[in-house]
Amino acid sequence: MCERRERAWVSELVEVRPFGEGRALVATGSIPPGTRLIALAHVFVDLPSKYTIQLGEHLHQAGTEEADDFMNHSCAPNVTIDFEALEVRSILPIAAGELVTFDYNICEWDMREPFSCRCGASRCIGEIRGFRHLTAAQRRSLEPYLSPYLRRRLAEGRVPGGGDDDERQVS
Repeated sequence: MCERRERAWVSELVEVRPFGEGRALVATGSIPPGTRLIALAHVFVDLPSKYTIQLGEHLHQAGTEEADDFMNHSCAPNVTIDFEALEVRSILPIAAGELVTFDYNICEWDMREPFSCRCGASRCIGEIRGFRHLTAAQRRSLEPYLSPYLRRRLAEGRVPGGGDDDERQVS
């Protein structure tokens, strides 16, 4: 793992701005794919909240009221999390003024606060409840970006069959 950070490092290419009824992370300039935008703080908690990122069954990167807490969800995201380095990196070109978004399902097994997605993506899945609730096809589409924790659960067969299936073992 990388050096320990008490606070997040945030690129000048992004900033938190008013958005709708709250705030969101927005690009301040043109961002090419592969750009490091945030190095997450190494602050961890046992229990999830609306602003945590799940790293293990009882390990979550804590919400620290910094820029990463304002990344909105999208079913067609433009950033992902490098879980080894605990960094946020762009995966698509991002234009100035565009929201910086990631797919919450790449790290959350079961969302603490599920919600109806309004991302507007053509492949929007609607209700965001966490990886465990995705269909097998939806899970496969996220595999390149999954957290090590969710990868382990998949490898151990500790996921339901998909969609409305129960919590049985996957073969």
